[in-house]
Order: sequence, then structure tokens, then C-alpha cells
Amino acid sequence: MRALNSSPTDSIEEAVLFPFDRRSMPFLRDVNLSLQAGRTNQAEMDHGLSVDIDERHPDGPVLTYGPPGSLDSTEIICPHVYQVDGEFRMWYVGGDNDRRRRPGLYAVSKDGFNWERPRLGLVEERGSKDNNRVAGPCGSSVFYDPEDPDPSRRFKSIFATSGPLRQSASFSADGLHWVRATESDDIFATGLEGGNIQKWGDCYYVNGQGGPSSLNRPIPHPIRQASKRLVVTFASYDFVHWTHAAAMGLRRDPIPPRAPETFEGHSGEQIHEGVATWNRGNLLLGLYGQYRSSTNDRRDVVLDLGFAVSHDAMHYTEPLPDFKMVHSYEIRCPEGPGAGGYAAPRLLQRNAWGNIGDRSVYWFSVWREEASTWHMDNPKSMTGVWVATWERDRFGWFSPCGRNYGSAAGAYEPHCISCPISLEGRAARVFVNADRLNQHGRLRVELLDEQFRPIPGYSKADCIGLEQPGLRQQVTWRERDVLEGFGHPVRVRVDWEGIRREDPRLFAVYVA
Repeated sequence: MRALNSSPTDSIEEAVLFPFDRRSMPFLRDVNLSLQAGRTNQAEMDHGLSVDIDERHPDGPVLTYGPPGSLDSTEIICPHVYQVDGEFRMWYVGGDNDRRRRPGLYAVSKDGFNWERPRLGLVEERGSKDNNRVAGPCGSSVFYDPEDPDPSRRFKSIFATSGPLRQSASFSADGLHWVRATESDDIFATGLEGGNIQKWGDCYYVNGQGGPSSLNRPIPHPIRQASKRLVVTFASYDFVHWTHAAAMGLRRDPIPPRAPETFEGHSGEQIHEGVATWNRGNLLLGLYGQYRSSTNDRRDVVLDLGFAVSHDAMHYTEPLPDFKMVHSYEIRCPEGPGAGGYAAPRLLQRNAWGNIGDRSVYWFSVWREEASTWHMDNPKSMTGVWVATWERDRFGWFSPCGRNYGSAAGAYEPHCISCPISLEGRAARVFVNADRLNQHGRLRVELLDEQFRPIPGYSKADCIGLEQPGLRQQVTWRERDVLEGFGHPVRVRVDWEGIRREDPRLFAVYVA
């Protein structure tokens, strides 16, 4: 099937219609959008009060620094996580006692929460191969591409070369043994910092940070010396030959040609190291570094993770601007400074998303600022891989705004309508992710054709109302539970009903 809301993509097995995706759910009436920040510890903190305790959540980092003398004894950043052959695998950058950073460190997990460093025995460091570093040029950006017809290219990486912010590409069959994909030491012909790899359709995209320095400024600001960090994206169809021009995907500074509030490179509102994406078939979910600083001193930088979506892997929009999807303030560290023991407020994102059972999970790291003073006395409190979790796919929801708040009296009709979806002649089913349902507040689902006309047999009157909460409830219509492979696009309409219709929350609709 294809959700007809995006640039051309491959046919997909499931279209996920999220409320925060304005192109998937473009038509709304009497409903509001809310987003849900990720949980980062067992008890969410609200001005010192613990609320909504989830004992299943790890109460701290899931991968912490190694012992003295190891390759990651003082820092762990930039985790890329993929589920491969039944287990979770992580590639990350580690810092040692000499504060030297090494990419290509490796960890594995059966459940995504308990991680081990295998002794790979592949690379000699300090006279020993007893470490977890992979062999060959594996960089800080890794992509798992199981559908590549060439098994030797199943894993892909972008790695730094000799020049400042210059990059090259590499391949691997197993993620452990890497070889160069090209002799070029500068595949983008301009600087790029960070790197999040994604495949959309038949094309590969790498996005990262452009600006503010002249070394990584493929898209200059029209006002000299006014560049700020923003998202730039390069493209390739073979992962070897890349565009030397970049697409500008998202920015937080004033849109050119307006002059910025400051011309200092490290101050102001910016985007740090691109957007870490998750391909959900008909759209990309993403987290970006929500950089802000009131001064040009990097020690004053705060980095939360903001939320953005894309339909072409190049251009991103924020469903709710400035929303903090993962808040740095919630990262508790008992060894940190102050009574609360909080780590430094700087988070770092890479491609590391997944669904595990009834939870959605994102792995991220804490970035320490080398110029910072307080962390020098206790650098270990600054590092490690953490997780943010949500109930599965519950990143945001629609709920009615209330009879006296929305439409005129007597015309209260809370509902939403999706974009057209082409089933391509195949049978399909519809599922709903919703909570706070009961006999007094329920949902009904109706199928429409592309011109918004109800399809006989799939009308709202035919629908068996949903009155039980669930992460994936199948929708049925009297004697029908399967969409019969229509030869025309269909739309999904969801209505709220009942004397407590303001209660139900709709998180997602799946057409599968």
C-alpha cells in the first residue's frame, strides 16, 4: 500500500497515521493535539515530586563507562542501535583516560536494556586485542541495510578522514569488519558534523550539522558571519557518490535574510548535529538537538531533544515547535553536582529507535563540554547511554477540545480524516491505538473514498464502537473486518462519541 501524503516511496506493508503528522491526518474538527515526552527514569520528576512510577524503566544509564584503561573509561556518546538477527546491536564512540575518542566500539543486548561489551579481539590497542572495537574504518554514523542485494554492503558507515569535518564511506557484511567504499577522503566536498543515515525510496540520505564555522557551511547565510547550526542533508544512490550540494532541512535561527540576534557562533537558538530518524514506512520520525545558549561560552549550552517529522528525508517540520521530546533536566545522575545529582544539560542523538514489546524506545547519550570546569572533577557522571521510553507509539494524541471550546453550540462534532491511502488492490485491516475508552466515551471508524464519500458497509453506523483501551485494536464493521482490496484510494475517519467523548485519546491508526 501507499499513503498518498509523501514523496514517492516503496510500497509498504503498513501505513501508520499519527495525529502529529499533519499530512497523514490533515482534516480535523474539535480536536486538539498533545505530545508526550519520553520517560527517562523510573519516576518522572515534577518540581521534586515523583509521579507516574514505572518500575520497568531502567533507573539510570543502560550502558555506562568501562573500567580504567578501557577504550570507553571516561565517555560514551553517539550510540547507533539496530535489531539484527534477533538481538540488539550498538555502535558507539568511546573516550579513554587520555580523553581520546574512538569510534567503532560495539555492544550487544538481548532485550535492549542490559548491554554487554563482547571481546572481539580484532584491533590491537595499547598492546592488547582484549577490547570491543570493530576492525576497519567504522565511523560515528552507522546504518543497517538488510535489503541491500549485496551482502557485503549490509552495514554502511560514514567516518571522519584526515581533514577537519571531512568524511568518507565504508561497508561491512557483519558490522564488525569494515572496508572503505571509496578512496575519496571528502565525499561531500564540504564539512559535515554529526551524521544520521537513512534510506528513503531508492536513495540514501545523510543529515548533520551545517554552520556556524566556515569548515561546515554548505549553505551560507546571506549575511556574512551570521550562520548558525542547522540541518543539512546530502544524497546518494550508491552510498559512494554523493551530492556536493545540500538540502536545508530545519533551522531555529531567524529565517534569512533576517539578521540574527547575535553574530557569535555558539550563542542563540540552533540545531545540533542533525535529525536522528526512524523510518515508519510512510514518514520519518526524528529527534534533533535543541541547542540554545544565551552567551558564546559553550559551557552555557543546553541541549534537549526536539521532535520533527519528514516525508522526504530532506525537509523536517515540528508538530509543536520547541517541544522537548527528551528533556535533559530529567537525566538523573547520583554522582553529578548539586543535591539533585543531575548530569550536564546536553543530550546527543543518533539513529537508535525501536519498538520492544509494548514500549517504544530511544537510546541516546550525554555530551560533555570539554571546556566545562565542574565535570573535570567527576567526568564519569557525564556519560553513558540512556533510554527514553513511551508506551508503544504513544508519542502524541488527539482528544476533543470540549463542547464549549470548539465549534459553535449545537455543532460539536469531534473527528479527524486521513490522507488518501492506496491499497494497491490488496486486502488490509485497520487498527487503532487509543486509551481512556469506555462505554461513555468511545471511537467509531469510517472508511471514505478519496472524495470523502462513505463506502457502503464501512460507514460509521456499521462500525462496532471501540470501548476498550489498547495499543492495537482491530476495527470491525458488523460482518466485516477486512478491507476488500479496493481499486481506489480510501480515507480513514475517526469520530469521538458518548457523554464522555472528551476522554478518549487517539495515538495512531494503522492500515496494515
